[in-house]
Amino acid sequence: QEFTEPGPSANGDTFLVKPNTGVQDIADQLERRGLISDARVFRLGVRAFGNDSALKAGEYEIKPRASMRDIMELLKSGKSVMYSLTIPEGLTVDQALQRIAEETALSGDMPATTPPEGSLATDTLRFTRGATRQQMVDKLLADQKKLVDDVWQRRAPDLPLANVEEFVTLASIVEKETGKGDERSRVAAVFLNRLAKGMRLQSDPTIIYGLFGGKGKPADRPIYQSDIQKQTPYNT
Repeated sequence: QEFTEPGPSANGDTFLVKPNTGVQDIADQLERRGLISDARVFRLGVRAFGNDSALKAGEYEIKPRASMRDIMELLKSGKSVMYSLTIPEGLTVDQALQRIAEETALSGDMPATTPPEGSLATDTLRFTRGATRQQMVDKLLADQKKLVDDVWQRRAPDLPLANVEEFVTLASIVEKETGKGDERSRVAAVFLNRLAKGMRLQSDPTIIYGLFGGKGKPADRPIYQSDIQKQTPYNT
């Protein structure tokens, strides 16, 4: 009966089960944390239900007054706490990587090399504690490649762009030029028209990228005439 009675924790808590942790250690940790009243009863109950080897590693949200059976079923389910990390539109690769690096629920090092600009998708990543930073970067790379390949295959035949790299570059410029989604088609049309006529794009974001790279321009820093005239590989 004690196995199914409401537990001692009035507030509940998160509880982390590391890989290869046995039932005895799990029970002892639960008792020390005040999430169950008796580690021995928990062990016996888990064994009686035949779940000695069924409890899964993960981070779990233990509800207030959860019974030992509730906790057993939760740990058996593997339904870990989910975290989310949003990479919004308009970030440079450096800025996106910085968000991933600063997420404390992720583990592992960042990639040794920085991916090319425009190669990361804008997305909300969902993951469990312990997922690696490399996994997050790999997912954003794969999602963006799939999206770009699909759009490039369906492009208009008279698009004045030589290859998919030019397409990604222009899309990145348009994204930086306006933060409003409903304006992007108009901005893109202006730029494509200029390209078709052999004109310069005259886009401020390319000036900024040439000056500050992927770190972005400080908010209080204006663009000077000398910035516009400065020759960089990116100034259009």
